[in-house]
Amino acid sequence: MILWVTVLIGYFTLKWFLGRLKVNNYGVKYVLITGCDTGFGNLLAKRLDGLGFHVIAACLKQDAATELKKTSSEHLQTLQLDVSSEDDIKSALTKVKSILPSNRGLWAVVNNAGIGGTIGPIECLNRKDYMDTLAVNLLGLIDVTKMFLPLIRKERGRVVNIASIIGRIALVPTPYCVSKYGVEAFSDSLRREVYHQGIKVSILEPGYFNTEILNAQKLDEKFQDAFNQGDSEFRQYYGQEFIDQSKMMIKQLREKSSSNLFEVIDAYEHAITARYPKSRYILGNDAKYFFRLLWTIPEWMSDFIICFSSPRPKGSR
Repeated sequence: MILWVTVLIGYFTLKWFLGRLKVNNYGVKYVLITGCDTGFGNLLAKRLDGLGFHVIAACLKQDAATELKKTSSEHLQTLQLDVSSEDDIKSALTKVKSILPSNRGLWAVVNNAGIGGTIGPIECLNRKDYMDTLAVNLLGLIDVTKMFLPLIRKERGRVVNIASIIGRIALVPTPYCVSKYGVEAFSDSLRREVYHQGIKVSILEPGYFNTEILNAQKLDEKFQDAFNQGDSEFRQYYGQEFIDQSKMMIKQLREKSSSNLFEVIDAYEHAITARYPKSRYILGNDAKYFFRLLWTIPEWMSDFIICFSSPRPKGSR
């Protein structure tokens, strides 16, 4: 018994120690971050800029890029990038190559860009609702990683992808969950494929954080728009009370979401600066405890817990 306790203490002590070892020479390392207009990407760009990295911040809108540049050092450079466009990604690759010194590659690519997508019952969603979300959250992430991988290999650097806790246990919105499950699968496959290339791959799995994706008014509008896509039989079956209850749950979700955005930024920083970054970062108390419990217990139990307080269609009562 004493031997096993000693082994466990030694293991966790070593893990703690190795997790605090950092790489050096931030000032010669270049990092590309997508989705820097607002939220996590914007905060991370500023954090890494303050640490002395050469940050290449990709923004969807030129106004956001201009504003970010105003509040950053001369080391931070911006470019406009829509990750859902292959042509845009190719142009960004050309721009990044022109920024990099001839003997350097990218230390890290952070695939942060993402959208919440359409929210509503599966029955009223269409193919475009899924494709619009997948184009940014999954296919854009895959294309960016693929095109920039040779530059990452040059530095034996790392890829950091943001998934979600609902990429581990599906809730709503469904297109978002599907895209984040895809990010998990792609990242796991990539990590194993580049295992012998000196490239590290990390996945961030945040719970619910108070970002623009959880803007209650916009979510309400998206839910109503999706509901209106359904035919009259669908709308009659679900009923107005279902809509009202769903909107109330959305409001409560926003109110209960974490405002500590820097928990995610700290994880991003660790994945980029640690000598031994984690493969996964589970972030937020809801993710660490409640959702982790849900994907551990038998599915009939997790289904019951999730569905117990969910709105019910009028026609199912």
